[in-house]
Amino acid sequence: MNQGLVLEVDLECLYGTAVEVSPHVLRVATMFGLGIDERRTQVVVTATKLVLRGGELVFVTGPSGSGKSTILRLIAEAVGGDKSARLIRFDDLPVLADRALVDCLSEAVGSMALEDVLRVLSLAGLNDAFVMLRKPSELSDGQRYRLRLAHVLAMVSAGDGGVLQVVLGDEFGSTLDRLTAAVIAKNVRKWTRRQANVCFIAATTHDDLLEPLEPDVLVVKEFGEGVEVLNQSDTHPRMF
Repeated sequence: MNQGLVLEVDLECLYGTAVEVSPHVLRVATMFGLGIDERRTQVVVTATKLVLRGGELVFVTGPSGSGKSTILRLIAEAVGGDKSARLIRFDDLPVLADRALVDCLSEAVGSMALEDVLRVLSLAGLNDAFVMLRKPSELSDGQRYRLRLAHVLAMVSAGDGGVLQVVLGDEFGSTLDRLTAAVIAKNVRKWTRRQANVCFIAATTHDDLLEPLEPDVLVVKEFGEGVEVLNQSDTHPRMF
């Protein structure tokens, strides 16, 4: 594995909330073991330290609504405020020109050799010649998601190698069938290992991607305030 760039981020999310102590509120609080008063502090993410390293993949998982997106937002805020890093989010990609994929990807990053365009399209599972000559508007939902992945890979390839490029992929592979999602996950895993200046962060409720992603760091966010961070070197049955 490449000895990549490193960025340490501190994560924590809490807020004050005032609720009317109704019978329903008391019942739900009792069910989940929560204390309720007129004014209380709600902890969503307890203080957690996360180390982002180039060449490594971080997998954030947990039930829907448990706070995975909050963790990604905290990471984005920390990375966005650090001049030694560059943030690339799946949800913030610029719109591609409605031209053949081999053209619009090259244009999106300024200029990209055809061989490099074909490489990122292949990694994203869009290596069929008929697909590569289609426009984004002519693709299926699954193909559009894979095009977004190819767009991210192209942006990273054209980026500054001297800063840590942090890729945030919320709901990673959620629009794909599970077999395709697993294949794409393996491709991303292999690609990330070769990038000393890239930390790829994938978040999804689909824990079936744990094996193909083979993460260097596993972040588990259950309901409540707790966050479990496991490194690949840790011995833990949930991870290996």
